[in-house]
Amino acid sequence: MDEGAFGRAAQERAIAEVEVEMARLCELLAEGLAMGVDGGREMVGGAMSEFLVEFFGLVRAEGPRPGVREVITLPLLVHGAETGAPGPAMPVAVLHLLWWASARHLDDLTSAGAPAPAGAAAGGRVLTALAVGGQLPGRLIVGMPVGAAVRAALADELSRAWVDAVDGRLRVLAERAPNATCESVLRGYEGRTGAPYAMAAASAARLAGADDHRVAGWRAYGRAFGVLCRLADDRRDLVSGRHEGLAAGTATHLLVHLLAGLPPARRREALALHASARHSASARAEMAAWMLDEEVAESYAASVAPLAGRAHGLLDMLGGDPGCVRELHRAVEGTVGHLPGLPLAAA
Repeated sequence: MDEGAFGRAAQERAIAEVEVEMARLCELLAEGLAMGVDGGREMVGGAMSEFLVEFFGLVRAEGPRPGVREVITLPLLVHGAETGAPGPAMPVAVLHLLWWASARHLDDLTSAGAPAPAGAAAGGRVLTALAVGGQLPGRLIVGMPVGAAVRAALADELSRAWVDAVDGRLRVLAERAPNATCESVLRGYEGRTGAPYAMAAASAARLAGADDHRVAGWRAYGRAFGVLCRLADDRRDLVSGRHEGLAAGTATHLLVHLLAGLPPARRREALALHASARHSASARAEMAAWMLDEEVAESYAASVAPLAGRAHGLLDMLGGDPGCVRELHRAVEGTVGHLPGLPLAAA
């Protein structure tokens, strides 16, 4: 086991506990319970239960996007940093997982080039996804044994995350490679992926009794960490050969960084290849090779390093329980470790 009260072995146990809690939640939902309302909700409860069981099946089969470890442990570590006790943030870890289960489905539906779902069953799944990520967390917050002020603050964090995430997703969908800048892409990432991590971190701090200043600091850390997770996932998509971003025509941060460093003629060639990648596997493979080139990776790492530095800097400013803060530093290091050439800081 790693040193510290909440090292990797303890985190694995916590993840297993959350999985057990989610299984229990699915059972209650299937019976129309766990929503804090009158009975007779078996239809929506059953649909949500099936949705979540399928989500966890996909996570186990494909590998999580984003990683379940990060989704679960972030709020636990933030609460631990504030109080020395990670465990009480377990409900926030559940809320964060529910958000991502919903977002994963909605993200796939709204990806550029995704086939339009048809039929009542597809429409029902959209409604179920919205209930899982938006309404079910709200109902669980209502049932938490906390004071009215904390409950209201948790509901506010959830609402803030949805608004910011939708804004970010709309920015990503509207962004076009020829006109995108690294700054504009990062703005979209701050909402699309940064917002839910910000919600999880800030909610855990609220639950721990932190004041508004520290909650804002943890929200900023969560947002920074979420952006780093998005950057790492972009590269994993290329390395894995999935090439989903290229098939969707997404203007990722890595793509825009590549384009910004090319001379005009070469940039036009890259843009043409990127356009072809929407419909051609060979073009996707060639475009991926451009983006994974060693020189590109080196310059990209240099451009991303300040983002990782900001996350570390926020942790240094916030402080707290040394073991949990150390693990939060490690979470940043583990994420940027997927971006070759990025110097790892000694946390």
